[in-house]
Amino acid sequence: MKYRDLVNFEPIDSVIQLTDANNKDRALHLLDTFVISDRMADTINNTIINQLQFSKPTDNKGLMIVGNYGSGKSHLMSVISTIAEYSDSSQRLQNEAVAEKAQEIEGEFKVIRFEIGSTEMSLREIITQQLELGLLELGITFEFPNADQIVSNKNSLLEMMSIFNEKYPDKGLLLVVDELLDYLRGRKEQELTLDLGFLREIGEIAHNTRFRFIAGIQEMLFDNPRFSFVADSLRRVKERFEQVRIVKEDISYVISERLLKKDEKQKALVREHLTSFTKLYSRLAEDMDKFVDLYPIHPSYLTAFEKVHNIEKRVALKIITMEIQKIIDHDVPVDSTGVVAYDNYWSFIEEDPSNKTIPSVREVLEKTAILKDKVNSSFPSDRKGQMYKDVSLQVINGLALNRLTMDDIYSPVGLTASTLKDDLFLVIPGQLDFLLEDDDPSAFLETSVSVAIKTIMETVSYQYISVNQENGQYYLDLKKDIDIESLISERTEIIENATLDSYYYKILQNAVALDDNTYVSGYRIWQHELPWEQRRVMRRGYLFFGSPNERSTAQPERDFYVYMLRPFEKVQYKDELKSDEVFFELSLEDKNFKMNLLNYAAANELYNETTSAQKRLYKDKIDSYFKKLNKWLTEHFVNAFKITYKGKTGYLNDFGMFLPQEDNVKSLVNFSAQEFLAKHFSEKYPEYPSFRNYKPGFISSNNIKGVASDALQRINGRNSIQGESVLEGLVLLSNQKTITSESVTNSAYARWIVETLEIKGNGKVLNNDEFFNINAVRGVEDRRLSKSFDLEPELVVVLLGALLSTGKIEVNIDGTTYTAMNFSEFAVLSMDKLTRFSYIKKPSGLPLTEINEILHLFGESAPNNNEEVLEGSIRRMNSKLNTSIEEVLKVKRDLSIGYLVGNLDVLDNNTRSEYADQLESFKLFCEQLLRYNSIPKMKNLNVSISEIEKQKQK
Repeated sequence: MKYRDLVNFEPIDSVIQLTDANNKDRALHLLDTFVISDRMADTINNTIINQLQFSKPTDNKGLMIVGNYGSGKSHLMSVISTIAEYSDSSQRLQNEAVAEKAQEIEGEFKVIRFEIGSTEMSLREIITQQLELGLLELGITFEFPNADQIVSNKNSLLEMMSIFNEKYPDKGLLLVVDELLDYLRGRKEQELTLDLGFLREIGEIAHNTRFRFIAGIQEMLFDNPRFSFVADSLRRVKERFEQVRIVKEDISYVISERLLKKDEKQKALVREHLTSFTKLYSRLAEDMDKFVDLYPIHPSYLTAFEKVHNIEKRVALKIITMEIQKIIDHDVPVDSTGVVAYDNYWSFIEEDPSNKTIPSVREVLEKTAILKDKVNSSFPSDRKGQMYKDVSLQVINGLALNRLTMDDIYSPVGLTASTLKDDLFLVIPGQLDFLLEDDDPSAFLETSVSVAIKTIMETVSYQYISVNQENGQYYLDLKKDIDIESLISERTEIIENATLDSYYYKILQNAVALDDNTYVSGYRIWQHELPWEQRRVMRRGYLFFGSPNERSTAQPERDFYVYMLRPFEKVQYKDELKSDEVFFELSLEDKNFKMNLLNYAAANELYNETTSAQKRLYKDKIDSYFKKLNKWLTEHFVNAFKITYKGKTGYLNDFGMFLPQEDNVKSLVNFSAQEFLAKHFSEKYPEYPSFRNYKPGFISSNNIKGVASDALQRINGRNSIQGESVLEGLVLLSNQKTITSESVTNSAYARWIVETLEIKGNGKVLNNDEFFNINAVRGVEDRRLSKSFDLEPELVVVLLGALLSTGKIEVNIDGTTYTAMNFSEFAVLSMDKLTRFSYIKKPSGLPLTEINEILHLFGESAPNNNEEVLEGSIRRMNSKLNTSIEEVLKVKRDLSIGYLVGNLDVLDNNTRSEYADQLESFKLFCEQLLRYNSIPKMKNLNVSISEIEKQKQK
């Protein structure tokens, strides 16, 4: 029995072009030969036709048909456009559901088709040129304006459709374009951005016109990593297009219903033949109908074919046609299934010389050729070796093709012996009868395949093929040409504990995100910061790899010392039970970590000793162990590290502490250490402010300059949530979230500055160095904190800004004096300059505190440190003063007459006299203020805060 007896083979050896449908007879023939799977039928009915029709309102979009070369993409677009162009054409479709649904668009369109070839024209030029030519054939003369003469292409497209509708009032215009993706791949970034912009406009006009657009592309466009550099433009295009993908199920249907169509008798013969092998291969019995329909092609052939990367022009139906042509006149074997699997596809890749121009494909081709050559020349010559040789070559081809289905051809991902057996329908020659007699034929065959693979590995001295021990997957290892694992394993036996500690610290240094710039040369000690959760700030200290007696003297003293002790070469030290010291020690109970660390150390040692040509082989292993070790440290941190604080040792759970979910060791170390040190921080800095509303994280030495600048801008009137949280922490805001003279006075932090300035006496200044304690290390100033409250210079600057804005002080910086009137200039200076201010003093200009209080009394806002605003505020206040005086006089007249109810005055003489005195006092206060009707006069204001407060109370 030959293959020809089992299939009605209809070769598909020509590639359909979209423009074939411009010929009506050819177009109708394409309808006759088009086969439609159930999935494709749903897609055509529910997506394609719904988007094309214009008889009912919907959000019409453009369409993109996605399919590899030879997948039927052009055939599908030809069929859809033919139905749209010709009445009664849907009757030729073989699928009744699609034929019925297609009547919604049948004959409703004039169609323009074209393919994009090799060109340097812009997409706009290409499409507008083809539209002009196509419309001319339809009896319409229309010219698009040049690209440099328009702002939007939609107006031109709408104008085109208006003219088209006049000529064809009942028709839509369908533009069908093929090979769009090939064109876009060749465009530069700026060109592509313009092309995508025009494509978006094309999609948009489908919403409110009868213009429709279909494009054929070889890959998904919107999520394609090749175009990540124009992701924003793609996202906007995506909103106006639907992607319709031709998948392997659609191709399978074409193969079974056209290329390899079988009648019932032929299906019965195929089923009978395959049934003999159901005990050997998983899913064969369960998916028998699929295997029968596609016979002699294995379903996994199409799956692998679809996944292959980099190989262009993968013409699926044509390749499968060539596969069948090779065997169509051969006898169907009786000792195997006779199925063609994807290992055969590798031969097509090998035979195409153009594939060698692709670097990743070339590397796989070269290594596979070496591997197969070694098997052919050096495979065991005994009976067993010859029995496994053909299967081994199948396996190599399968593994080679599998490499090209990976995004990274070097990834340790492959296929198990079981998967290879089932996907390639492997069978050992002469073993069939013996296999079928076994209690578990499938498991026996899988073992035989494993033996074949191991024989390959032995033959090539464990080069080129590796196995992932965690999942049993074999893969083509393109970087493996020596037995790295064995060499590493041998080297681990002579790694000393001190060396192991060094590599442990190397892993830990990366895990805790420490750079190579240590604080003291020659020691593993770093400046470090820990979060102080209660105050939402970071505290500065030291992190040291080793014990206290191994480190250098760290100066200046800081807030804490975190020690990461040696786990292997232990060092004895004295724990002085200090409240600022925390010790971390790795537990060695988990043997996996130590083994991976030994392998990591051995691989590094060998890397340092080997030739440059072999270094990359060890580098892969180093990186692999490195990732495993870092992952282990993160996942096992809670149970891996014993922590000692003030003489008590245990795991975190032993202390009743539960860490938040963190994904890196640095955060885990920081959070656990601060749990122990929080009380120490509170005792050392009892009056330090709390920034509990600071949301982005913690205020640290890295961000405090920006944080302080935000606070100054918030004082200056700009909205800043972060800046506001700093002002709240320093207790500078009023209940209305504003900076006022009263709110600033209520802040103990600001009062410290004012009171210190008062102690200096009238006419005296408070110099910068009088604010801070200075620590100098090796002659270099290291750290400055305020003498009260231990505030950083940046926070002191925020306090100065609040006092300055309310007119309580003046600040001198490099000879320039800043007052409340030029606070805006102060607020934009660099933080480095601000923290190096020269001195502060009491105001010598306008009494801004008193002015602000008076303005507030009369309903005027503070001038926001702007003289023009102040002038306006003074004018408006003077007007209100005159009004107030008139009102006082009127009330006094009424008071003198009395407030009678019947014949009885509701006020007695004493009360009336008291009210009259208060009114007179307020009138005199207003009359006094009328004299200060300008900024110069305000400088001589002789009204005290106590007088203003007295009038407020009245």
